[in-house]
Amino acid sequence: MPRVIWTPPALNDVQRLFRFLKSQNINAARRAVAAIRASVKVLADQPRAGRPADEMDCEFREWIIDFGDSGYVALYRLEGETAAILAVRHQKEVGY
Repeated sequence: MPRVIWTPPALNDVQRLFRFLKSQNINAARRAVAAIRASVKVLADQPRAGRPADEMDCEFREWIIDFGDSGYVALYRLEGETAAILAVRHQKEVGY
């Protein structure tokens, strides 16, 4: 059965993103985390829905998360039918 798991580094990324946005707008920070969590749930039913990650092995994929004028990108690895979230970054950040 497909499922999503979060790795500790990915959870740390979400906390980092929350802290950054919280310094500007606590409500936006809460909405951003909720958007990330809700969007990634799609991968529980459709783990292959994300796009292949550039310059990485085929089991690595990216999931685009819309938020405001830009959004976030979750890097995940397919492990059978499991999507293991490895990292989350803002779309304006470079690399993971």
